[in-house]
Amino acid sequence: MLSLIPDPKQVRLTEKEPWRAGGEFRLQLAMEVEDPRLVLHCRRAFPGREVTAAVSGAGEGYSLLIEEIVRIEGAAGTEDTSAQAEPGASGQDAAWAVPGEAGPTNGRASAADPDETDLSPLKGRAEGYLLDVSANGAVIRALDASGLYYGLQTLLQLQSLHGDGSIPAMSITDWPDTGLRVMNFDLRQTFSKPERLIEYLAEFSRYKTNAVLIEYEDKFPFQTHGEFAHPQHALSREELETLQAAAQEHYIEIIPLQQSFGHLEYVLRHDAWKHLRETEESTGEICPSHPQTYELITGLLAEMMEAHPESRYIHLGCDEVYSLCECEACRKEFGGVRERAFISFLNRLIEFTASRGRQPIFWHDMLDKCPPEELAKLDPRSAAMIWIYNGRNIQAEVTSLTHKFRALGIEVMGAPAVRSFDWAEHQNYPVIDNRTDNLLQWAETAEKLDIRCMVATNWTGPFSLGVPYGVFETTWYPMLLHADLAWNRRADAGTFIDRFLELFHGVSPETGHSKLGNYKLEDYYDIIWKLREEVQRNHGYAELIAIMHDFEVATDRSRAIHKYAYRWELYPGDSAEWRSLLNNYTRNHNGREAVRPRMLEALRQYQPRDMAEHFVKSRFYLHDYLERTLYREIGLAQGE
Repeated sequence: MLSLIPDPKQVRLTEKEPWRAGGEFRLQLAMEVEDPRLVLHCRRAFPGREVTAAVSGAGEGYSLLIEEIVRIEGAAGTEDTSAQAEPGASGQDAAWAVPGEAGPTNGRASAADPDETDLSPLKGRAEGYLLDVSANGAVIRALDASGLYYGLQTLLQLQSLHGDGSIPAMSITDWPDTGLRVMNFDLRQTFSKPERLIEYLAEFSRYKTNAVLIEYEDKFPFQTHGEFAHPQHALSREELETLQAAAQEHYIEIIPLQQSFGHLEYVLRHDAWKHLRETEESTGEICPSHPQTYELITGLLAEMMEAHPESRYIHLGCDEVYSLCECEACRKEFGGVRERAFISFLNRLIEFTASRGRQPIFWHDMLDKCPPEELAKLDPRSAAMIWIYNGRNIQAEVTSLTHKFRALGIEVMGAPAVRSFDWAEHQNYPVIDNRTDNLLQWAETAEKLDIRCMVATNWTGPFSLGVPYGVFETTWYPMLLHADLAWNRRADAGTFIDRFLELFHGVSPETGHSKLGNYKLEDYYDIIWKLREEVQRNHGYAELIAIMHDFEVATDRSRAIHKYAYRWELYPGDSAEWRSLLNNYTRNHNGREAVRPRMLEALRQYQPRDMAEHFVKSRFYLHDYLERTLYREIGLAQGE
């Protein structure tokens, strides 16, 4: 088993000697169209190594030859028998052998044989690559620049698996099953520091993710309506530009999500805009028939699109509009038909965004049971993103919805979840049994229906006024399972946990299983805190999960204390009852308080200080409240 993520399509190990990258070698890069990003990534991957770049011309594709430099000691000095070129040379100034052509190798086999120039296995497969490793180096070939970049990421993963940097001789042919492989930043509830968000884009790309869906909410630097921007945590324009530059550098497209119908609490909470609510009680749902609504929403959409000039898409949101068609004006205008009201307003937004060169996306749920005569009115320039996060019959549900939308010429996109509600608002890490099941079912469904866009939604809370589920940094495990399955829908899920532990944490299968015995896909959050001493990479994430585990142990028992406090009322003065309560209270109070500073310190690595404090308060509030009230009242918290 090769611990690679994603799991490559085709791997053939050879009996040749491995490549040991510790010697001298140079990199020769050929590009059909010049792409400075490739030069940059080659230099980052192999710092201090010479990189020679040239434009090879139309139809030649992209290639990277990493070849050992062979030197012969002679009387006149040292002769370098490899191709000569100045670092950074390009175009006609570069004197080097195109990979696959004969070159001065001093009689030794080149890293690439002539018959390896054939790119036909990648025909029609955008972002695919061919990787060949032999004793003298490696060669990567692709039809496009992103394919070459992904081949380089596979090579770097292989190199990281061995302490000496050696890579077994092999040939890999690989390509993605899903055209748009998307991760999700949800900045509504808990969020990472801007510099962390930028780092995570680079990390996504290492696992061949090529897009990120961002719901900024009040973290977007609104200018027309500055009151909607968070006073402390809205990104600055400079931070937004840096985020976009990092995405472009790593072959990632940003898809902005601007809520347009529901989940507008951050807008409609303001006194100046309360009159646009569908009803007084619907704090996040806007009235589509109000004359000011269209102007407000299209203004927000225009600003979002202007700030993302490279994005082909704009997500309109439009999910969970629970109070739709409840106000008198909407009932009158749309005859009380909810779907008619929804489609009428959605079509206006589709026209607005599509006429400006963007493909609008909307969540499917409000049209789940839409009558055919109403659904037929939907503008086909849109894309329906189907989100189904639970259940055992996802394929049947998605198939029915897909056929319904595609019959009208509407593109379908898929959205499993790596964290969602799961009937557990306090999720210190995802409810992993539900999440792995959801991801696996969606992979099968996407293959059957050939769904070309898959988004790993990663929600931080049910809505912006709710309780935060958990922090982004505890979701890497299901996120990379999504990356695995989006690239290769037939990836071996049975080996994923071993591949993840070795590649992401540096814990080999032999080490993990010898210490903990057998474990399976759903066991990650149960075992990673037990393997902390073995973790060699991304130790901070493992430590954060361990802290959350310790918190859960203490607070689960703490909840039992307040549930059993009634016994002291039943048996007042009974020394056995008192001793039982006091012993349990003391143990769990001490365990809980020991976790508090550890949790805050760990979170401050990833979140702004006040956001870290906000998250800790959300976890400790009930217990602190009981300390001030119930426990003090019955005498447990004396001396606090």
